[in-house]
Amino acid sequence: MNTRTFNLRPLLVALGTLSTGGAFAQSTNDPVFAQVNNQGSYQAQNQTVPGQVIQRSLPRKDLARRLIDNTSLSYYQQFLGPTPVGSGSETYNVFQEGIDSPGTGRAPLQSFHALNLRHQITQDWAIGTTLSAVNGYTREVRNENDKGEVYTNTSDWLFFNARAYVNVPSLALSFGTLYTTLSYEHPTSNISKDDEMRWAWVVAQSFALNLPSVNWSAGLMGQVYRMYYQNNVKAPPFPVEFGGRPTPLQTMIVSGGPYVNYRFSDRWMLGSVVTFDWDQRGVQSSTQDFNNNLSDRARLTLSYFPQKIPFLKSVGLFTQTLLKFRPETSAIGADLTLRF
Repeated sequence: MNTRTFNLRPLLVALGTLSTGGAFAQSTNDPVFAQVNNQGSYQAQNQTVPGQVIQRSLPRKDLARRLIDNTSLSYYQQFLGPTPVGSGSETYNVFQEGIDSPGTGRAPLQSFHALNLRHQITQDWAIGTTLSAVNGYTREVRNENDKGEVYTNTSDWLFFNARAYVNVPSLALSFGTLYTTLSYEHPTSNISKDDEMRWAWVVAQSFALNLPSVNWSAGLMGQVYRMYYQNNVKAPPFPVEFGGRPTPLQTMIVSGGPYVNYRFSDRWMLGSVVTFDWDQRGVQSSTQDFNNNLSDRARLTLSYFPQKIPFLKSVGLFTQTLLKFRPETSAIGADLTLRF
């Protein structure tokens, strides 16, 4: 099968130190940052700690202090700005696209928000929970695809399902390192409740190649996201004789692609990532049938790491576009990460 489908199902890219949930996460929570965070965590975990023997003889911290010291709260925001052509009050969001055709995927200028509460249990294990949402700033945008179907993207707040996750120990090989995050998703969003979703799981992985230059990093990122419902096919909203049709619900998304980053210095980095994905719907579950899900896309990000500004970990500017390039399916934006 090779059909383009409409996707507003919440989708996660687990970022190790910044894990988020939400349909926009795959695009907006930049995988470039994921690799920086994971790689830094791995390096810290594998350094020799001077004075380790002496430390054992010192008074141990009380439980409350250890919990505070090993727990962090992160906030990520991405502003999705205008496209190079068209109205300056509209953006292009691939996650709000019906099919890849002119006139679709248009939405109000908007921000994606993600909160991540994370606790480092040991050097190799961490747990956490994430909440995410998106909101618009400009008026609603009317879309019409090449089939004459009309739908409207509004600026209303949209909240995504809550998730709990665990970071498992990384696997170091001679040519690279594999990082894995396992997540459980609970149907807290209105969309999932309406669809009678029961629960979901996610396996998110990134493989970082061992490169001879510390300035370069490259590898692959991917995830499998599986959703379970009371019924995989939703009944028609009105009688069949009046045009009502059953809706096959999205039950699995498989996504991933390569990334390449270049670190100019401790403070500046240029990152790039390409993403492909496929899905299953309705009766396709537990079969070998997959659809081409969202349009294949690319992203280029220039990131700055202030280091000396309290709580601010990174800020960035980016541009993203479909691989099947058209000016109206591109967008520019900015993002930032705070950690407390």
